[in-house]
Amino acid sequence: MLRVSLALCLLAAAPAGRGNPHPATLVGTYDGGQMEMAAGITLKANGRFEYGLSYGALDEEAAGRWTADARQVLLTSDPVKAPRFSLVGQKTAVPGMLRVTLAGPSGIDQQMFDLHILFKNGSEDERQLAEDATLVHFEPDNPPVRIALSLDIYELAGDPIAIDPAKGYAFDFRFEPNDIGKVDFRSTPLVRSGPDLLLNRYGRSIRFRKVTKR
Repeated sequence: MLRVSLALCLLAAAPAGRGNPHPATLVGTYDGGQMEMAAGITLKANGRFEYGLSYGALDEEAAGRWTADARQVLLTSDPVKAPRFSLVGQKTAVPGMLRVTLAGPSGIDQQMFDLHILFKNGSEDERQLAEDATLVHFEPDNPPVRIALSLDIYELAGDPIAIDPAKGYAFDFRFEPNDIGKVDFRSTPLVRSGPDLLLNRYGRSIRFRKVTKR
């Protein structure tokens, strides 16, 4: 009897185990639509999720695993191969001129990309890419020393390229879209707010409300 009582006491004193990481109360489809934005997320009982968002010219999606605790739902995407910029050529250009081209798949507007320039005196310039070649004039005593490309709509930034004047100021880049439009969530939180889920995305707070079955 003493041993049984002691065992019961130890069991009562032991910390409670972790709760169900996929509570049934959270399983379902949620609508996050708001003005100028369509968004939705589905949390499945098997721990999988599906997410989609359309906002202006932006369309993105994700799929992966979800877990939850009392405060939040965490999303982790399946492996995503991120888009990237590759430098494929550098050569001399017209004196006093920076020339940048970008090759990529058809259907992606060149003007969606931005060129970032750092000059010798520390000043910076940012401009949209032109359809064919982007030309930037500079003074001989203030040449560009570093450039980088970005696709801001997808929060994608290429690695900065330090310019070696001996190699020239004409640059040819290639854009590799890979899994563009697929979000690489990494334990990204959806904050639980009553029955709703809140996601911060692109400077906006998206409130996902559970869709009730009729």
